Amino acid sequence: MRFIILFILFVRVTFAQSVIDDFNENSEANQMASELVTEKINRVSASKRTYIITNENESFYKGDFITIVLNGQLAARAIVAKSVNRVAGIKIIKIYSLDLFKLFRNDLEIQIIRGDDSMFGAKKAEEKEESDASLIKEEEDLYNGTLLEDDLSLESNSKRAIKTDNIVSLNVGLLEALNNDGSAQRYTHLNGMWMYQVDDNIWAELSYGQNLINDYPAPSLDTKLTNLTIRAKYTVAAPFFSYVQPYIGFQMINASSPQAGVDDPNDGYTPGEGELDREIQLVEDLKKNQLVFGVSVLKRLVPGWFVRADLGSDIMNVGFSLEF
Repeated sequence: MRFIILFILFVRVTFAQSVIDDFNENSEANQMASELVTEKINRVSASKRTYIITNENESFYKGDFITIVLNGQLAARAIVAKSVNRVAGIKIIKIYSLDLFKLFRNDLEIQIIRGDDSMFGAKKAEEKEESDASLIKEEEDLYNGTLLEDDLSLESNSKRAIKTDNIVSLNVGLLEALNNDGSAQRYTHLNGMWMYQVDDNIWAELSYGQNLINDYPAPSLDTKLTNLTIRAKYTVAAPFFSYVQPYIGFQMINASSPQAGVDDPNDGYTPGEGELDREIQLVEDLKKNQLVFGVSVLKRLVPGWFVRADLGSDIMNVGFSLEF
């Protein structure tokens, strides 16, 4: 009799435990399902390692680890590199299912798990040496060249040596002009430049600068030079994170000296008519409109910053540049 009673109690406890376990498992599954958010792939990079996806639900942020779910199965693990305006750039760091990963394409709806995905019951795929599916081995892998080159842009920039569209520069240079005896002389010239990439590796550049020539065209007189140059440039990648840009352009130099050719009665000296005409002519001789050519060299210092040098028929320059 005791044996029968113990058997009944064992069956009841076991059955109750089984029901509780099933309830808990279903609860976890329901909880995980409720945490899934649906987003869409907007852009796939050429390397298939970085993606632009929507973040309409604003459920993940820069630095988060997320898991991509497709057809109810874990497909890949990623890190969020950027998230702005409900659009995020992510980098794949682990592939769970290569078959599902191959289905990734533009406009594909996916589901996202933020953080830990272990509750989903993922079965880790056998680790394989796949060049497209490597784990992060060190901190630098989060910011390596693949991510920088893709730049999380909605445009395809794979052919560009420099991926960004804009570069601004501040330079100090030597501009060729004249001295009082009519011979050539170079003067220190401060200038700023803006480059815009109109097509892959083809840039348009606008440069403006000015400087003051003292005691020209006569003692106690000064002349201001302004230099406006338009250039077309082509970029070629060089070793050591450098870029060479041959260019051709058009330069317009203007000169202004309001007191040139004017007799000042307060200086105690009355110049002759020829002297006044010569002052005006010397100022006019500084003005130029000419075709120019040369080469610029950019050397990357840190991400976003370059040191630059220009050597051309228009000017010799050194300075710093910022890309954006």
